[in-house]
Amino acid sequence: MATSLIVKSSKVNSKFDSAEDVAEIIEQIKNNEDDVVTIQLEGNSYGIKPMKEIGSALQCCHNLKHLLLNNIFISRLKDEIPQALKFFFGGIQSSLAQIETLNLDDNAIGPVTMPVLLPFLLKDRFTNLKKLYLNNCGLGVKGGQMLAEILPCFTELNELVIGRNRLEIEGLKAISLALTNLSQLERLELPQNGSKDDAIIKLCLALQKNPNLRILNLNDNVLKMTSSEFCEALQKLKFLEILDLGDCLLQTKGAIEVLTALNLMFRENSVAHIKRIDLSGNEIDSSAKKTIIETLNCILENRQPNRSESLIVNLSGNNLGNDAIQDLRQHFGSSVDLVIEDDQGSDHGNDDDDDEENDTSDNPINLSNGSPINSSTSSTIDHNSVLNKIESESPNLTTLAQRFLLISTNGFDSFSKTLNIQASIEIDALIEFGLKHFLKTEDDFTLINLFLGVCGLIKLEDKSLSPNKDLDLSGPIIAFATISKKLPSIQKKCVKQFLELKLAENRYANIKMNVFSLLYRF
Repeated sequence: MATSLIVKSSKVNSKFDSAEDVAEIIEQIKNNEDDVVTIQLEGNSYGIKPMKEIGSALQCCHNLKHLLLNNIFISRLKDEIPQALKFFFGGIQSSLAQIETLNLDDNAIGPVTMPVLLPFLLKDRFTNLKKLYLNNCGLGVKGGQMLAEILPCFTELNELVIGRNRLEIEGLKAISLALTNLSQLERLELPQNGSKDDAIIKLCLALQKNPNLRILNLNDNVLKMTSSEFCEALQKLKFLEILDLGDCLLQTKGAIEVLTALNLMFRENSVAHIKRIDLSGNEIDSSAKKTIIETLNCILENRQPNRSESLIVNLSGNNLGNDAIQDLRQHFGSSVDLVIEDDQGSDHGNDDDDDEENDTSDNPINLSNGSPINSSTSSTIDHNSVLNKIESESPNLTTLAQRFLLISTNGFDSFSKTLNIQASIEIDALIEFGLKHFLKTEDDFTLINLFLGVCGLIKLEDKSLSPNKDLDLSGPIIAFATISKKLPSIQKKCVKQFLELKLAENRYANIKMNVFSLLYRF
């Protein structure tokens, strides 16, 4: 019987370009062919030759089960990735291995590489695949549709993670249809795919086919118009432990529907497994307080008696107001781990935040003296509406740069290490306006230098425009990486250099992989 040997490099954050660079890995494999169960390549960058060498060595590893290949193509050209994976999976196919886990998170797979990858996944080496991770792989609509064609083949699949792939409506519709043919899923994560309406309805049908789900993450998709359909599906998930509906534009009405559905689940079906609920960033106001209390009381009463961990409920970034927040904290005390940060204040009753709401000086989208586009109250914000608003106000370049800093800072999600959808839309519109009105030639660095300076990435002569030295620049760094593709090539190269310098600081090590993924994507 094979021991659970994990093969991995002793190096981290290294770039391997030759067969000699991975000699350590090859030696581990060849000396333990029958014992290799896991190959863990994450954290280093592999070229074609190293991947070919590793794939060849794995041909004799018949007990191999887990392929941890996340984040292995940093700074690689898009043409390198398909070839590298072709050699690697060719070696796997020549073995007698039965792969159970495939993790390709944070690699620029995209629709270009999918035609190379998918034929291997259809081979008998992946018949027993149980865990498939394709988070942040740049699949897009087309890549999602390609993936959907083979998903029904993985009848043993119990974990599927395909977040941050811009599946949008058509991509998620295809994935959802495929999921109706699966029934063993226990974990499904689809965050940040820009999906809504018809796609969510299709997904709800798929959820009903997977009643064993323990983890469901739909963060940063739009459920505003489909909350009723979602709640119908939710009540089928009797083993649910973690529910993440953060930034789903549920608003108060949708949130109350979800909470009511959870209440019914516990009362009627004695569902007692829930551990964490995330309803952050959904514009929930204080009128939902009563339902929140009733639902959480019901959950606490019906939880399994031997469950020692606290129930975690995230209500951050809503419009509850200070009074409602205080009432919730006093009511539950330590029995519920309530996470409530960055509340925007309630429109109901007299709240201490009312005066702040009338102060537009810190409004993240107020570009000049015109009326603001407030992302916390506009659920229909889109690129064109933001761009039109900016055009109508015609801000100067300094104001534009300061807005870029403010929006990217406020819109940064420290958990996912990305900008939320609304911040991304606003940043995109800002840079489009700036390039149109302030970029004279490709060699004109006036705009980008001011943006970099205001965000603290280069020094400015006018120190008054520089941010506080203690300011966390994670959001602006992610924003620059996101918009770099829109810049002229010479400026894009310059931005990359400054970002890489900043990422050398220890405080930004946790976003390095996300930034590189954005800078070197297709």
